[in-house]
Parts: sequence; structure tokens; C-alpha cells
Amino acid sequence: MKRFLTILTSVIALAFVFTSCEETEEFNEFSNWKERNDKFIDSIANVVANYSAEPIAPYDAEEGDMFRILSFKLDPNKEWGKNRYVYCKVIKRGEGTEIPYFTDSIRMNYRARLIPSENYPMGYIADQSFKTPEMNPEINSPVAFWIPNLIDGMASALQQMRVGDIWRMYIPYTIGYGTQKASTIPAYSTLVYDVNLTEIARAGTSLSPR
Repeated sequence: MKRFLTILTSVIALAFVFTSCEETEEFNEFSNWKERNDKFIDSIANVVANYSAEPIAPYDAEEGDMFRILSFKLDPNKEWGKNRYVYCKVIKRGEGTEIPYFTDSIRMNYRARLIPSENYPMGYIADQSFKTPEMNPEINSPVAFWIPNLIDGMASALQQMRVGDIWRMYIPYTIGYGTQKASTIPAYSTLVYDVNLTEIARAGTSLSPR
């Protein structure tokens, strides 16, 4: 009995050590999170600003091009800080010719990551519809959304996309989930989205049945 209690005490002690390590690891993972996210979006904004001598309009963008999109809620005739834009890169250009309106419904495949961190050098996957690594609508089932229900940054970028487009979007927390934690997304998180727009349905019409 004494030996059993000794073993039990050792197990409890080890469990405490591992728990403490996990808590420390989690704390370190997101320490100085706001500052790190601010610096990250600044670096992306600078890359996009230096990409081309002239700003690239989304409808002119080719594969590999980078550009920025102002939050649709803001006046484009005024000056705004870097954290009011979505920064985009075209991974693949689709064959579609129309863009969604704010009142439309859409289907898309997406993968949302946090910024790179020590334990997640590619960024922690916070949310996704993709079931495979490939961004292929033929083997992944896209998810339906009504654009007004999406975060400002996503809604702003989608209104410039065409069916078949695949973009990478860098969305600052100021037009993302803000200063409060949202499910697996910590407060002050820049989100890196890979998005494949697959369908548009105008207000008053329905998306195709699934």
C-alpha cells in the first residue's frame, strides 16, 4: 500500500509538471500578441506597398500579384492607417466575370491561420472548411455564407473576388475579430486566410442545392 501511494504521489507530481509546462507553453505562444500582430501586419503592408510602383486594382490582378483593399465601411477618399486594409495575393485567377455584392450569399472554401509562432511556424489553423491540403473545390465541399454575417475584412475582400479565384488574405484584427477572443482565435489576431470563391447567389435567389 505504501509503495502504491508513493507511485500515485509521483504520478500526480509529474502530471502537475506537465500541466505547468503546457500552461507556460500556451502563455509563451501568445505573449506580446498584440505587438507581434501589429508588427506582422506592418511588414505585410510594406511588402504590398513595395510590390508595384502603381497600385494594382483587384480586377487587373494576375496570379502572384499583391494589392490592398480598404474596408468597405470606410470612405476611400480619406487617408486610413495600415490596419484598415486587407492585404491580398492572387494564388489563382478564376474564370468568373462577376463579383459578389454585400447583400449576396456565397460559397467558398477557406483556411484561416494565425501568424507564425514558435510551435506553429506556418501559423496555427484556427478554422477551415478544407478537408485536404489542396484548395480544390472538386474534392472539398465549400461552405455557404451570407456576406453581411462575415467579418469586415473578409466581406471587403469577397466583394472584389470572382468565382474560381483563390486569394491569400491578411486581415488585421481591427477589421477581423477585434480585441476580444473568438473561439480558438485570441484577441488582437491578424488572420491569414486562403479563400477559394466557388459560387455567388444574388439577394432573393438561392445557392445551388447540395
